[in-house]
Amino acid sequence: MADQQSPDQNTQTHNVLWALMKFSGRMNREEYWWANAVLLGFSLVAFRVLFAGSIEVSSEGEILLPDSLMAPFFMIMMASLYVTFAISVKRLHDLGWPGIVAAVFLFPAIGLVAFVLLGILKGTNEPNKYGMVPPR
Repeated sequence: MADQQSPDQNTQTHNVLWALMKFSGRMNREEYWWANAVLLGFSLVAFRVLFAGSIEVSSEGEILLPDSLMAPFFMIMMASLYVTFAISVKRLHDLGWPGIVAAVFLFPAIGLVAFVLLGILKGTNEPNKYGMVPPR
């Protein structure tokens, strides 16, 4: 019986939903940067729409957000974290690494370095256990 692979491994159909929400498959460097740009754009628009005029800065320089906006703020941050992990896991897969390595993003200093490295390092040139080589 032939090896059963997931649809993401058999096809090169990559779309925005796959890029931002799925953890399977491989993502090349260009897709990685585009996906992060889309995430940044969505986040900026969401913050602008929901929090325009609601955020104040204290005399000590602290950002003050009304309690009524804490739940939407938390939801946007959790959604952004989920998407960041989905993008990073696919990029790690392109390098032949397991997705669990994306946990480094939980540590800000290491995460920033990892973010840049994922966008610079070239993926493997052959199919690996995470899927076919994405278009370059």
